[in-house]
Amino acid sequence: MKKYFSFAIITVMMAAPMFLSSCGEDDLIPDDNQEQVMMEWTEPFHAKNSSIEEVQAFMASSMKSYRLVAETSTAENTQLSYSTSNPNVGVLYSFSKVTGQLYSVIDTELTANSSMIINFLRDHYDVVSSNNASLQYCFATPDKSMVITTVKVADNYFNINYTFVY
Repeated sequence: MKKYFSFAIITVMMAAPMFLSSCGEDDLIPDDNQEQVMMEWTEPFHAKNSSIEEVQAFMASSMKSYRLVAETSTAENTQLSYSTSNPNVGVLYSFSKVTGQLYSVIDTELTANSSMIINFLRDHYDVVSSNNASLQYCFATPDKSMVITTVKVADNYFNINYTFVY
């Protein structure tokens, strides 16, 4: 019994620092809620029928905090995936395999930035429908050639979808 008691004391002494240090406010793992709110939002590249090279040039010059994390090619399309230091925030560009032209853009942003982004979209596009509680909005260009929708995809993230109407 003495042997087990000594072993239990040593085990508790070894485990105590791990539990005590994980409860501090100086955690090294960032919390999604601690993400900084943007001061200005840069709208992702979304010119209809653009090429991969045009998108890559725009991202390299105008959205320097984003880096290309994947270029995927299937029989139907090619996709460029860009991300920030937060791997959940990024932009996905889809190009037709037949024409090589851009047909869809999905931008994932922090919900904390939603009001600034929604206000930007309201200032630049026509509002078709809106539901602030669920972050579901629909915007369109005056000529109806592009539809922009927003949707909340998680507690801390929402998508801005750019779809071209042909």
